[in-house]
Amino acid sequence: MVRAQSVLAIAGRVIFGLILLTSAGLAAAQSGGHGISIGGGVYTAPNGVDEKDTLKDFHQALAVQATGQQISDFQQLVKNASAAHDQLAAFASAKSPRDGIAALDQSLESARVATKNFRDGLSEEQKSGLREILRRLEKADSDLTQEAKRFDQAVESETAAAGTAPNAANLDTALAGFSNAQLALGREMGIALASAQDVSFNLPPVKTSVNLGGRTISVAASGVLAQTVTQADLRTFRLDSTLDLTDLQQNITTIMNALLREGSACGERLGVRSANILPAPPTTLLVLQLHFERWLCAGQSSPTELAESDGSVEVKVTPSVQNSTLNMAATFSRIDASGMMADDLRTGDLGDDLRDKVSKSMLLAVQTGGDFKTTLPQSLQNAATLDNATFQDGGAGILRMVLTGQVRISNEQATLLANQLNQALSARAAQSVQAAPPVPPAR
Repeated sequence: MVRAQSVLAIAGRVIFGLILLTSAGLAAAQSGGHGISIGGGVYTAPNGVDEKDTLKDFHQALAVQATGQQISDFQQLVKNASAAHDQLAAFASAKSPRDGIAALDQSLESARVATKNFRDGLSEEQKSGLREILRRLEKADSDLTQEAKRFDQAVESETAAAGTAPNAANLDTALAGFSNAQLALGREMGIALASAQDVSFNLPPVKTSVNLGGRTISVAASGVLAQTVTQADLRTFRLDSTLDLTDLQQNITTIMNALLREGSACGERLGVRSANILPAPPTTLLVLQLHFERWLCAGQSSPTELAESDGSVEVKVTPSVQNSTLNMAATFSRIDASGMMADDLRTGDLGDDLRDKVSKSMLLAVQTGGDFKTTLPQSLQNAATLDNATFQDGGAGILRMVLTGQVRISNEQATLLANQLNQALSARAAQSVQAAPPVPPAR
């Protein structure tokens, strides 16, 4: 049994590797070279390079990828470098050249020590694969150390008032070079950091939940911002927010059955034997297998069943947007029923009630996941408007919805957005570290 399990595990790893290599080949075909996507970055070999070189690039890229702990540590060292920038800016506005020099020196030292500890903590494979970029980082560290010493000497000299300004500019340049080298290392390790100057931003996934028919379902929303227009201090981005409605699909039978059974014990009753949501972009189809009953309640006697039959309907759900408000319309595209059931579905209250509950439940699910005031980073929540909404096939029949809109923010808000995205990345890295299984003690 153990041997069989180990064989299966090896087979699984082989298949996973083949999938990765197949993806690499597809990326290569699209880019005109050999491309491999790892951790959000694309490693591309030029045309004419042997496939063995591509495989080598793949293994090298995989070997240098950051662990969850390294992502968390990297976020901290970037924060230290940012704090050093802030201290240098504060020093420039100090009343006396000697004011704040201790705090600045301490901030610079913290940034350098954190970076050194990060470098020292890399595995041997990572150090080997990152050799060149680590060399550039060490050079930037050396330059920063030298400029910091010159700056301190200028501050302590008798001519500090006249000589500090150019030294401050040199120190600022060295610190910027040090930060850029840090970020370059992070990119090579698959750690994507946002910057206020970016023309596109990947928004982190956010899960929300909603109760439908007594069943709690979750909707996951993720998004992308792409800059379209800049005008003075104002920047306009296209927003594409994608909602994963898989949980709604998996629970739709239970939800619709609960919603349709809320009616009176008398008159028409409609039960759901099964329900399926099928993507049909830009709309979606809800296919219901129904059981129909009509009951008569007369005086004090027990209800009497007058009719009973089975049938099915296909409901087309179409989204629309007006004045940044999302709407949902449900119409019958097919009714397969007979007798009283067919009449009540086509022209009676039963059909109206069914369409109403379908449209309202779908709308509520999408509104929950697509509420920009809860799913977007705080800096964007009052800056986003909704323009369009379409259902999408996410593959294998998975239902998604894409909400398209616009975001207009200032440069200051873009800086705040980048900080919030980086903080979110740091939080996810910390959660990854906490969730990781403990390492067994060495024997």
